[in-house]
Parts: sequence; C-alpha cells; structure tokens
Amino acid sequence: MSAVVENAPTTGQASATVSGGTASRAIAQKAGRAVLTIVVALIVLGLLWQLLLTVFDVSAFVGKSPINVFQYLFSAEPPRGIRPASMSAEQARAESFGALGNTLLNALIGFASGMVLATLVAIAFVLWKPVEFAFMPIAMLLRSVPLVAMAPLLLLIFGQGKLGIAVIAAIVVLFPVLVNVVVGLNSASPQSLDLIAVNGGSALTALVKVRIPSALPEFLASMRISVPGAFVGAMLAEWLVGFSGMGGVLSGYRGAGNYGGVWTIVTLSVVASIVLYEVATVFEAWVLSRWGPNAGVSAG
Repeated sequence: MSAVVENAPTTGQASATVSGGTASRAIAQKAGRAVLTIVVALIVLGLLWQLLLTVFDVSAFVGKSPINVFQYLFSAEPPRGIRPASMSAEQARAESFGALGNTLLNALIGFASGMVLATLVAIAFVLWKPVEFAFMPIAMLLRSVPLVAMAPLLLLIFGQGKLGIAVIAAIVVLFPVLVNVVVGLNSASPQSLDLIAVNGGSALTALVKVRIPSALPEFLASMRISVPGAFVGAMLAEWLVGFSGMGGVLSGYRGAGNYGGVWTIVTLSVVASIVLYEVATVFEAWVLSRWGPNAGVSAG
C-alpha cells in the first residue's frame, strides 16, 4: 500500500510532464507552420504582383516590381526611376523602417485600447442586460459607418497626434471584438452557471469562473483578426493627418512622385500585416494550450 501511495505523485508528475511536452511540441509545430505560411504567402504575392504588372502592361515609371523594391532599399546605384537621385539607400531604409516603427507603435496603442474597452463593454453587456439592449444597436449603427467617413471627425475631436491615430485604430478593433466576446461570454455552460448559483455564487463569480474561461477562444480569435485591422486603421489616420508613420510617408511619396517609395511602403505594410497575424495565431495557440477548454488534454 505504501508503495502505491508513494508512486501516485510520481505518476501524476510524469503525466503533467508528458502533457507539457505535448503542448510544447504543438506550439513548436504551430510556429513552424506560421513561418512556412509567411514564406509561401510572400512568394505567392510576389509572383502575383509581377504577373499583374506584366498582364496589364503597367508603365515602369509607375509600377514597380518586387526586385525594384529591393533595389530601392538596398542598392547603392539602382536603375533610373527606382529611387530619387537625392536619396541614398541608407536614407530610404531609415525613412521606410522608421515609418514602420511609428505605425507599429500607433497600432499597438490602438489595438490594446480597443481590446480592453471592448472586453469591458462586453462584460457590462452580460452582467447588465438592459445595457446591452440599449447600446448594442448603437454600436452596430456606428459600425455601419465607413471608417473613412468617421476618421476626419474623430481627428477633429481627439486631435491630429498619436491620440487621434490610436483612437481610429481602436475603433477598428472595438466592434468585432465586442460582438465576439459577447457571444463567447453568453456561450457559457448553463449547467455550470446553475452550479455557481446553487452554491450561492454571484454573477461576478460566474463571470470569473465560468463565462471568461468559456469566452477565451472567441477573445483570442478576435485578437488575431483585429491585429492587422489596427495596423490598417493607424495607416489610414496617418494618411489623413500626414503623420510621420507609414500612412503619412506614403502620402508624401505619392505627392512627390516617388513611386518606388510608394511601392516599398505598401510592401512593408503587407509583410507586417501577414507577420502580425501569424504571430497572433501562435500566441493564440499557446494561450489555449495552457488555459483553453482542452488545456492539458493529450491528443492520445
């Protein structure tokens, strides 16, 4: 009997180790697939990009190929028309990647603000149903207004600095996250909610112990699809205000006829969006493997 008792913790520890190892391998495989997806997507987009330029016979003055973008950023002496003669490769990289860094910061602020606000509003909707009935139609009405039409008004209210840009990025994130998190919170098991109620638990207890864990997949899925949206929202705001981010630099390049710079900024924005989406996908898999509904469950 004593041998059995002594072996019980060892067996449990071994099981936990196997489960942890399985989760680690799954995350590693997910990360590998994400890297492969990024590489394949960029290759396919590059080929499609070159094909469309050829099929539609786009003027070389306006249309730049993937090779031209590389030359714009890294070639000391690119062919004529690729980069302004007064701009060196170092300047081109500094402007392009500096703009990318600014936009990533603006998008991050907007993304985090939108996620937090949407989650708090969704919790309020679930805990106090009259709030949902009163404000969800308003939220859906605001969602139907094109962001391009709403953005100038938001910039007038919040200013044309980082706050206004972050607000626009947050608006892009807010509505899809709000709807999905409300659905997730309401999808909690009725039996589990009844168990909390029978044992004297409050609505807040049910929220923490049942509703939030059940909504975790929807929350993470919303996060994944909102990351590129926040990036695009930040670029739109920068375009409107002529800010130093990618949108502002893109607007300046277009006005100056620097089409090599225009294509470079567009390329960086597409690459950044794809990478951010795949990073969010890996993060989602990692969180669900530890705290999701099937956390610790072996595939075998």
